[in-house]
Amino acid sequence: MKNNILLIILSLTFSFTAFAQDNVNPAQNSERIGKKQLVAGTNLPKKNMVTRNVVPYPETEEADIVWQRKIWRAVELSEKINHPLYFPTIETRDHKSFIQALMEGLEKGEIVAYNEDYTDTLTLKDIREQFDAQDREYVEEKLDGTGDTTIFVKGSFSWSDVKELLITEEWFFDKRYSQMFVRILGICPVRVFQRSIATADGDEEKTNEYSKKQLFWIYYPDARKYLSKTLCYTTKNEAAPMSYDDLFQRRKFSSRIISEGMSMNNRHVDDYSRSGLESMLESQRLEKEIMNTEHDFWEY
Repeated sequence: MKNNILLIILSLTFSFTAFAQDNVNPAQNSERIGKKQLVAGTNLPKKNMVTRNVVPYPETEEADIVWQRKIWRAVELSEKINHPLYFPTIETRDHKSFIQALMEGLEKGEIVAYNEDYTDTLTLKDIREQFDAQDREYVEEKLDGTGDTTIFVKGSFSWSDVKELLITEEWFFDKRYSQMFVRILGICPVRVFQRSIATADGDEEKTNEYSKKQLFWIYYPDARKYLSKTLCYTTKNEAAPMSYDDLFQRRKFSSRIISEGMSMNNRHVDDYSRSGLESMLESQRLEKEIMNTEHDFWEY
């Protein structure tokens, strides 16, 4: 009996000793676990965005569509809910703003840029001109007065200038599913910048007026494959990364309707609204009209 008790005590002693040795310094055991340094946070499981696939749309037959309308939206990136599309304005290793992701896709040839009517494609040179990011050269007189010298300045993109997105989408009611669906067709980044005027001495001086310029349009169904593998910025939960395709498909953005298809003379909402408040109320009215249309088609 005494021998059994002694054996139990000895086994417990060796167990506690081994446990203590394993927990004294995890870095000392790195060779035993495959030479992996256990740095805080880096050993947590991460989802691989590169292997993700695009979630296909539900199959829809033309005969099942009983109502359809095209909508144009404006997405103001200054709104807090839209910050994942705007930040970071300085590219980081893991995150890119939406415009940075689009430009990277264009450079890799995985996204195609079009004009507003989708009749012509745009080159990177065309986009640089729209962005005012083309290379420039200046001729200045040398300090010693022996002649002129040419100074080359490489163009750079000011990502923070893209403060708005335009979205074209189609809403339709499918009687087979008895449900209203929405499909994003195109997205256009809009550059908002201060206007400049030429001075008497040939320089440019910025004014207090701002201008908007549409940079390019992308056909969203073709760009989904690339955007589904691009991580967007989020401060809510790093354990649940979200791609730009997830953001648009889940409608995690705020926008206002600026125009609708089949309107009289293709009018913009601002064309027949006298103030910003009236434009906002008209946009809300169109949103509610779409919702009421879906309710009218439901069968109880």
